[in-house]
Amino acid sequence: MSTIELSSFVTAAQFDNGLDKLHTTQEAVTQRTSHTSVGGKVLSWAKLHITGDGQKSADQTRFQEALKTEFGKDVGEAAYKAFAPGDGKAHSLTNAQVLSSVELALTTQENKAEELNVTTQAAILSSVAKTHGAEVAANVTKLLEGSSEFTKAGENPEQIKAIVSQIAEDVAKNLAAETDANIATHIEKLGDREHLKAAASTADFQINWDNVSSEQITKLQENVQGKLENQSRPSNSNQSIRSSLKDEQVQQAVGNQLRAIAALQSASAGDTLLESIFSELGLPAEKISAGAFGEIATVLNGVFNTVSGPEGTNDITDQIEGILQKSIINSAVQDVLKSTLREAAQTDEFSSQIAPFVPEGTPKEIRAAQKWLPDLAAKEIVRSIKDGNDFQEQGGIVNAAKAELGKQIETAQTANEIIKGFVEHLTADEINAELLTEFIAKHSNNADGLGGDDNKFAAERHFTKIFKEHPEIQQQLNNAFRSEKLKEKSQVVSEAIELISTNVEEQLVNRLQQAGKHPTEAYATASVISSTLKGPFVQLFAPLLDSLDSPDENTISEGEFLEQKQAVTDVFFFPSDPSENATGIANGLVKGFHDLFARHDLQLSF
Repeated sequence: MSTIELSSFVTAAQFDNGLDKLHTTQEAVTQRTSHTSVGGKVLSWAKLHITGDGQKSADQTRFQEALKTEFGKDVGEAAYKAFAPGDGKAHSLTNAQVLSSVELALTTQENKAEELNVTTQAAILSSVAKTHGAEVAANVTKLLEGSSEFTKAGENPEQIKAIVSQIAEDVAKNLAAETDANIATHIEKLGDREHLKAAASTADFQINWDNVSSEQITKLQENVQGKLENQSRPSNSNQSIRSSLKDEQVQQAVGNQLRAIAALQSASAGDTLLESIFSELGLPAEKISAGAFGEIATVLNGVFNTVSGPEGTNDITDQIEGILQKSIINSAVQDVLKSTLREAAQTDEFSSQIAPFVPEGTPKEIRAAQKWLPDLAAKEIVRSIKDGNDFQEQGGIVNAAKAELGKQIETAQTANEIIKGFVEHLTADEINAELLTEFIAKHSNNADGLGGDDNKFAAERHFTKIFKEHPEIQQQLNNAFRSEKLKEKSQVVSEAIELISTNVEEQLVNRLQQAGKHPTEAYATASVISSTLKGPFVQLFAPLLDSLDSPDENTISEGEFLEQKQAVTDVFFFPSDPSENATGIANGLVKGFHDLFARHDLQLSF
């Protein structure tokens, strides 16, 4: 059946001859004619009687096909069905049916075109926002207001998208340039003391500007610039996105840096807060060194930068007192305890305890031990202060610190035996997980989240003494290195720690995600746990390899020797996927560090 153009149906339907019926042939549409003679009526009746329902069905079908050809299958069929007779019988095609169906199809087509335009516009602007940020997208939207081309974006989407993308690129460049200029202006103003004084006065910060150095102002400028740079990059996933600075956020970032200066003055020599803390602890504030105040400044600067957030806009008012007290205790109190204990370590009482620990006949080593052992003791006492220990039973902090110094000396002496057993064990045929765990736990005793890092200066002294007194252990280490047994054991240990770290991170991340929180905290906690486990190995690894005897030139070249040492280092610091051999070590570490994992409610078994 040939298709008749829809226009033919519309033309015929619009022709008014008083009748409402249409007929079709294969090529045309005609109005049913009026008959006045009896014979004509009889003939017309006879024709309908013969052709009957078949003609009506053909008329309906041809009209339906014309609608689909003109408007497409979906729109054409929907428009036809909306006005087609629905009783299942054959009906004549009428003018009203044709005109109503075509009108509906036209309206539907227009609506679809408009919907496509709107959808296309939204998609283009969404792409701009994803690439350049919400502010650029908003500016581009304003520029496109009244654009006839953009209004009809659905008619030629790719061309319009290319045009809009170029506009967005230009807008983004201009915005970035304006923002950079704005940041530069703010930083330049912060170099002016009068501007800073006005800002501090507005925020009601009490600052003695005569005691503010040019270095502090430079540091303030550096910190604020970093904060404003972060403010201007609202997307962590796409650092190329820039946005304008908001005045209230800039003011908050500047204000927090001024708080740091005010806080530092509160922790300076002769200040009420510092004197009060030292008085409560029963320590002489006058013994604080100039270096300790420099350390307080460094700590405060770092802490304030952290708690104020990447953009510097966090409200840290309620945290200031706690930050100050923690910084004073961590820096000034520890400084006084270090100097006090170093003096104690040089007395006959402690010198006699220290001497057997270091290699014989090396006064230099004794003096070194008299420095770093008191430092470890002071750090341990500060940790106890933070935990709320008042040391009344020990007769005060100084007496407790001297007792702790004795413990550190005992620990150092014990460490020789632990490390000796560890070297023997690491170079043996099989690794005993319990012995390995005992070593790590004891060697991490003085660690603060970095697994024995406090002891790094003592490592070489331990190995020097061990190998001097036990040359057979030195030979065992050399043999294990040459046979690659040391390399194999180092790899298994590292794989075990990696196995634990991976499982810890997965548990912590899942827990936070289920609570609807960002997993950043989980990554940080997992990293600390991993460092605590791996730290003792890390700080002993270099002196362990340095203790290897230089090779016989007739056996192996210096270059090959260094390559083999590097290979051992690589398998330890860059572990492969954990092997089955690593599970036993992993379970031993989990058992030995039970309290560490229980603290974070972690369930681990391999």
